[in-house]
Amino acid sequence: MSSKDLQVIYQSEPCNQKQVHWLYLEESKALQAAGIYVGTDADISSKHLLFRGGRNLIKDLYEKEIRFINQYKHFELCDSMFHYLPYISDLSIETFFVADLNEEVELLIKNKGWDKAFIKKDLKSLEHIEDGKSLWPNTSFNEMKILYNEMKIDGKYAIRKFIDKGIIDQEERYWILNGNIYHRDNLIPDIVREAANRLNKLGSKYYTIDSTPEFVVEVNPGECSDRHAVNSAEIFASWIKKEFA
Repeated sequence: MSSKDLQVIYQSEPCNQKQVHWLYLEESKALQAAGIYVGTDADISSKHLLFRGGRNLIKDLYEKEIRFINQYKHFELCDSMFHYLPYISDLSIETFFVADLNEEVELLIKNKGWDKAFIKKDLKSLEHIEDGKSLWPNTSFNEMKILYNEMKIDGKYAIRKFIDKGIIDQEERYWILNGNIYHRDNLIPDIVREAANRLNKLGSKYYTIDSTPEFVVEVNPGECSDRHAVNSAEIFASWIKKEFA
């Protein structure tokens, strides 16, 4: 691809469909400065499209437009822990999935010898409400179910072995673009290399791996992953340009 072939499509501001959403404005300016065409609508002359924005917008975009470098199935595979974890289960936190939270799940947790469990509804935890809100038994199953139902999130519950927050906080975000791994310091743990080698088979052209040096915490789609403060807009733009423009 040449830079004139690629256009990065950004989520727009709700009140101005021509304005890049403020969350992505700095990034979009860095891409423009790097010579990459950006916008909120696909230009008819653009050969390849890459989307950056909310996950709720992706299905409609990808179904209407075949020029995106990912297909919706690629996004889904990296968005759902239930789908991607089987590929890297031995590299990640011990996890099992259930359709409901009940007494049987409590027995399964206790049979594993766990006195605590971190519970997500596949792609979303309750930590945005309060630290420790997704931790059982600190939060009861009934309260978790009420909160997840209010959020209207489908999917299975992921029951994960509790890992101390101090260990989880050692995670770094690694970007996998066109099969290649990018990190601001270019220090890539072996476990991330192995995880990317397996996950690349899912077909996504850009996704992220959050990992400590010892284990993978989670995977996310590149469409909606944030850069984190440690990755400047300029370095991110340089990665996109190298791989796609």
